Amino acid sequence: MNQAWQPPFKRFVVNRRKPMATYTLIAITVLVHIADTLTQYFTGYKWLPFWGLKINIAIIAGQWWRFVTPIFLHGDITHIGFNMLALYIWGRHVEALYGRLRFVTIYFLAGILGVAASFAITSAHSLGASGAVFGLFGALLYFRKYDKNLFNLIFGVQVLAFIGISLFYGFTQGNVDNMGHLGGLIGGFLTAWFVGLLSERGLNRRNRIIGATLYGLLLIGLILIGYMHWT
Repeated sequence: MNQAWQPPFKRFVVNRRKPMATYTLIAITVLVHIADTLTQYFTGYKWLPFWGLKINIAIIAGQWWRFVTPIFLHGDITHIGFNMLALYIWGRHVEALYGRLRFVTIYFLAGILGVAASFAITSAHSLGASGAVFGLFGALLYFRKYDKNLFNLIFGVQVLAFIGISLFYGFTQGNVDNMGHLGGLIGGFLTAWFVGLLSERGLNRRNRIIGATLYGLLLIGLILIGYMHWT
């Protein structure tokens, strides 16, 4: 009897523990939103600029933490609901593929590059975890580069379709910071390149250097463009 053909897979390792890093990021983001909502309710003022909204002129004035804080801020319940749902669905996969520490590194560095891309191109204030969430898709695309057959078996076209639809929606809507999404997507891919999958515990030094160098050069370049653009 002929056995059904099975595509070849590389040695594959997953983190089978509960995705506590994903749950923790969701909890922190939700708590920040609750604090912002309650503060606004009791004071009658919008406190998002105080919490760390991406404001280009404030970044130029030296408030560099605004490359990080927008990742945890959201405008309304729909905004945070959509981003946290995406983080819950896809974050668990990325955390399983990369492990907790690598997952958190990917999330933050992708989010930072997303804010930097927005800073370089977009004058409008911006906020939201979507750049970091797009970084998770960038990490999944790196997994596709590592083993296309296994990626197709696990995810099919879901990831590629979601990226395409989300970017198309962003480019057709005036209130979506698509530069932040693109920056996060690229940032997630490059970060995954230099941290490596759990299956790449012996990741060669050349890969680490290339990924880290490309990420660093892109981040510095975007920040410099932003400074030249808005000063």
